[in-house]
Amino acid sequence: MSEKKIEGIIRGMVEALVKGDAEKALSFFTEDAVWVGNEGTFKGKEELKRYITWMVQGTQDMKFTDAGIGIMVKGNKAVWEYILEGTIEGTRFGVPGVCVYEFSDEKIQQHRAFSDRLSIGKQVTKGWFAEKVMRFILSRSERGLH
Repeated sequence: MSEKKIEGIIRGMVEALVKGDAEKALSFFTEDAVWVGNEGTFKGKEELKRYITWMVQGTQDMKFTDAGIGIMVKGNKAVWEYILEGTIEGTRFGVPGVCVYEFSDEKIQQHRAFSDRLSIGKQVTKGWFAEKVMRFILSRSERGLH
C-alpha cells in the first residue's frame, strides 16, 4: 500500500472523529482491530465502537492539527504527531499526542494513541476540591524537578 493511501486512511478516520461520526470512523478498521490508548485496550469492532462513541460524545469541537513530524509512513506502519484540541464539559483543552498505526488489507489493524491525560485534567479541572487534588497529583509527579 502506498504512503499516500495510508495517509489518506488516517486522515479519513480522523475526519470522521472530528465530525462525531463513530460509524464512519469504525469503517477504517479491520474486524479484529486493536486500539491501545490511555483509557485501555479495545479489541474488535464492538469494543472499538464503544470506545469511539464514548470519545466523540465526550469531546466537543474536536480538532487535530499536524505537529512535529506530522505523518510518517514506512511499509505498513505509520506514526502521526499532532495537537488535539477540544472541549470537555464546557472547558477548552489542547494537548500533544502521538499515534502509531499498523495496517492490513488497506485498513487499520492496530492503533496505539498516546497523549498527556494529566495535562488535559489540569486544563479542564473545575472546583476547589478537584483543583486541590490536581495540584497534589502534579506536585507528586514533578517532585524533584523544580
